[in-house]
Amino acid sequence: MNKYDKEILRRIENLINSFQALIRDTDDEEPEEALVYGMRALVCLANMSMQGRDVFAVEPWHALCDDVPHDVPGEMLLRLVDYKEQPLAPYPAIMSFYDNGYTAAVDCILFLSALEQFTRSDWGQVSVNISARSLRDPDFVRATLSRLETLEIAGERKVIMEIHESMPHLAMSRQVLELYRALGVGFAIDDVGLNINDALRMGEFEGIAEYIKIDRRAVNAPMGASNALPKVMGFIRSLVPGAVVIAEGVKTAEQSVYIYETYPDIQYVQGLYLPDTLEAFQTEYSRALTQASHTRHR
Repeated sequence: MNKYDKEILRRIENLINSFQALIRDTDDEEPEEALVYGMRALVCLANMSMQGRDVFAVEPWHALCDDVPHDVPGEMLLRLVDYKEQPLAPYPAIMSFYDNGYTAAVDCILFLSALEQFTRSDWGQVSVNISARSLRDPDFVRATLSRLETLEIAGERKVIMEIHESMPHLAMSRQVLELYRALGVGFAIDDVGLNINDALRMGEFEGIAEYIKIDRRAVNAPMGASNALPKVMGFIRSLVPGAVVIAEGVKTAEQSVYIYETYPDIQYVQGLYLPDTLEAFQTEYSRALTQASHTRHR
C-alpha cells in the first residue's frame, strides 16, 4: 500500500469518526437513514480501498464525428459494493455528506481515489465530479494539488473536473483554478439546463471551462418544452461559444445520429444505456448513420 492509499484511508477514518459523532448526537432514537447510508458507504469504500479494488466505473464520452481527439475522455462514476457484493446507490450516499457539511471532505477522498485508479488505468483522459464548494476549501485544494504535482500529467493524459454544483458559489479564486490548469486539469460545467444558476456558473468559469455537459432532462425534453435542446444550445453558445459540448442521458445510437445531424456543435454523447466501450458504440453508431442515410434517400 503506497502513501497515497494510506492518506485516503486516513481521511475515510476521519470522516467515519465525524459521522459516528453525528449519529451519537442525534436527538432521535433512530438516526436519520441518510446518515446510516453514508456510514455504510464509507465502510464499503474503506474495504474496497484496502483490497486494492477499483471504486469507479468509467462511462465513455462517445465522439460523434472524426475531428475530435482520438483519445476521448471517460467519466469516473462511483460504484461501491458491500461485503455481499451488492451495489450501493452512489447519489444518496454522496448527498448524505453534502447535506451534513462534509462536501469538501468526501470530494477530497473521492478525487484522490480517482487519481489513484487513473494511474493504474489505460484511460488517457478521465473526468471526475466535484462540487464548486470544494475548490474553495483549503484542505481540498492543498491535498489535490499536492497529489497532482506528483503525477506530472502531460501530453495525452488529462484529468477533467466536472463541476456539478447546482447552486453557484461566487468569488471563485481564479488563481486556484489556474494552478489546477497548470497541472493538466481541465474543467467541465456539468448538468447545464436553462436557468440563472447555470448562467452564473458558466460566467464564474469563463475562459477556464473547456467543456459544457447538457443535463439529461434537457437532452430528452420534448420539442417545444421550456428546456428543450434547441433553447439550451442557444443559451450555451451565447455564453461560452468556444466550449466543447457533451449531451448526457442519450439512450440509443439512433438518438446519437439525430443529435449529430441536428446539432453539429455537440461533439460527444454520453449515457448509461449506450455501449460501455468506445468500439461497441462506434459499431452501433455507424450502423445507425448508414440506416438514416438510406431512409433519407428512399
